[in-house]
Amino acid sequence: MNQPRTQPQIREASAADDAVVLQLMTEYMAWALATFEETYGFAMDGDARHTPAALDRFRRPSGVIALAHVDGAPAGVAALRVQDDGAVEIKRMFVRPEHRGAHVGSAMLDWLLELSRGELRAPTVRLDSNRFMHGAHRLYESRGFVERSPYEGSEIPAELQHLWRFYERTMDH
Repeated sequence: MNQPRTQPQIREASAADDAVVLQLMTEYMAWALATFEETYGFAMDGDARHTPAALDRFRRPSGVIALAHVDGAPAGVAALRVQDDGAVEIKRMFVRPEHRGAHVGSAMLDWLLELSRGELRAPTVRLDSNRFMHGAHRLYESRGFVERSPYEGSEIPAELQHLWRFYERTMDH
């Protein structure tokens, strides 16, 4: 019989967590790039590896990185950055396959939404998600995100935006 899992623990990552954060983000990008190629039949430009410098845009004062643990083991990562218009954009949300189904993604998303609503006072939260990420879409929609057109500041190249879904949620304060 399976042992019940403990609740995911979510906290803000510090510089001391960089190795784990970089590993999780690299796992995410490797999976995303491989799944993209498998789904669409062509490779997307990009390198799966993340560097410490790549994390800078997700650090305070303009960003935050969330790190999830389950039973003490790194289970997932997500980041946000404040855009020029004050909206928050969620990026790099990833849950390791062995922790999927344990509500790690929903716990991270809820943590980021609370931070966006409270401390950051963001008017809106935005994100993009490739069309093959059906489970992620269900999660976002369950938290009040609605699909919208591509937004200013998205890192998705214009020629590939038709393969993505863009979401937004207005925050209540």
